[in-house]
Amino acid sequence: MEKPWLKEFEEDVAKWRPLWEKHYDADVPKNFEYPDYPLKYWFNKWAQETPDKPYILMGDISISYRDANNLARRIANALLGLGVAKGDRVAIMAPNVPQYILSLQALFKIGAIEVPTNPLYTIPELSLQFKDSGTETVIVMAAFADKAIQIMKDPESPVKRVIAFQVPSAAVEIPPEEGIYDFNQLVMAASDAEPDIEVFADDIARLQYTGGTTGVPKGCVLTNAIIFSQANRTATWTAGGFNLVPKEEVRTLCAIPLNHIYGFNANVNICLFTGGTIVLVALPTPDNLLEAIERHRPNVWAAVPAMIIGLNNHPNISTADITSLKGIFCGSAPLAVEVMNEFERLTGGRILEGYGMSETVNILTVTPVFTLRKPGSCGIVWPDTDLVVVDVDTGTQVIPRNELGELIGRGPQIMKEYWNNQEETDNVLRDGWLYTGDIVRIDEDGFVFIVDRKKDMILCSGFNVYPRDIDEVLYAHPKVMEACTVGVADPKRGETAKAFVVVKPGSEMTVEEIIEHCRKSLAPYKVPTLVEFVDAIPRTSVGKPDRKVLKARG
Repeated sequence: MEKPWLKEFEEDVAKWRPLWEKHYDADVPKNFEYPDYPLKYWFNKWAQETPDKPYILMGDISISYRDANNLARRIANALLGLGVAKGDRVAIMAPNVPQYILSLQALFKIGAIEVPTNPLYTIPELSLQFKDSGTETVIVMAAFADKAIQIMKDPESPVKRVIAFQVPSAAVEIPPEEGIYDFNQLVMAASDAEPDIEVFADDIARLQYTGGTTGVPKGCVLTNAIIFSQANRTATWTAGGFNLVPKEEVRTLCAIPLNHIYGFNANVNICLFTGGTIVLVALPTPDNLLEAIERHRPNVWAAVPAMIIGLNNHPNISTADITSLKGIFCGSAPLAVEVMNEFERLTGGRILEGYGMSETVNILTVTPVFTLRKPGSCGIVWPDTDLVVVDVDTGTQVIPRNELGELIGRGPQIMKEYWNNQEETDNVLRDGWLYTGDIVRIDEDGFVFIVDRKKDMILCSGFNVYPRDIDEVLYAHPKVMEACTVGVADPKRGETAKAFVVVKPGSEMTVEEIIEHCRKSLAPYKVPTLVEFVDAIPRTSVGKPDRKVLKARG
């Protein structure tokens, strides 16, 4: 079948690419090199070249590249000894602690596929993700191990083994049972030799899940090559072509969860390319962030607006020294200009706003460091990336500059597919283009302005929250007749979930009753913070809940 619109896409890109490329910072290439190596190559390279350099810093803990590599090898060999093989799915279920990164590097060494897992998820949420991915092994911090153990005991679950590690501040006793292993015992008994497993650039490294508690979760298939295609671009761009932060001095502040593609790409991935140091923060309160910055002097930080606002308003900020921060990513929600200006005054650094998805290893657009910034924009088209705006109905008609339409993109960072989900894959990947579902406009300089989200996704404190997940939990309550959740602006979280609820005739409910019901089935950040009881849910002409009307009510 002839598809003439594909030629129009090419013509649109060819016309506008020179105009957006002229705004790239000096020493940021228009095209990058992508060596055909697996991710483990880069970690081994730095462990050999800079063995004494700190790889992980957290509080009083300092782990060098040499020691990190030896521990990762031990973890890898311990997993092989338990029967974990190349291509097997292994979930890592922990906050930002050293064991997460060491386990991740171990999986890269043996070609096992990481399933990044939010430890705050409920058992139903975790069960769906593990079943969809076929996860057989869960590496988990002991404080969250009970959920993984309960899932393992479910005869319908694929989970065969749970490996629990302790941290001194949250030690939890775990009774010995079949299929449950102590992380430290396994690691200390294993060999520290490099595993003899051949891993290729095209092998899958990560299944980044985008879904929630209902329907079929979607695992973005990310290969070693896809992931590394962002490592070099992210590091080079954020450091302003390494004029803002020299390559050999990169030290990232890891406050976004590592199970999120944003936290992973802006920390682990950047340091794979630069041989940099990762400063870990498990609980990103303003106090903890300030302590980590002053103690370890990171210079690259991936943040969300709530974190920046928290530091701006910290009672000790006037006497604190946060001037080590130079390149600061900010994503998930727009950042107020006055907040941006104040933080740049405090740090002397530059804030870069960006946009991306799990399907794109975090980035499609970012603001240049030095050349041009436009308030309200999420940045300029990324190197080696093509973006086109098309009509929402057919996705085949190119929309002129500064007019609204759906954003589509292509580049080496685009996922391979959704895991075992051909229908959804075919829906979003068409003829080499990713259909994002986001409504945007792009101006003549290639700056992207997000206007709406076609999928009604709520971005809450950097996490993706899907209204349907919350709606179905609400509908499960015997007193609820109708429900519809939307995202509304929140000064701290960017957005928060607000539930509109119609109570069944003859029943009475309170806001507290709704929230408590949601807490039983949803991760904390998904629980609505606002509830409004209404007589009826407004609907569109075809009978669908009219979320636009509800959002307008705030």
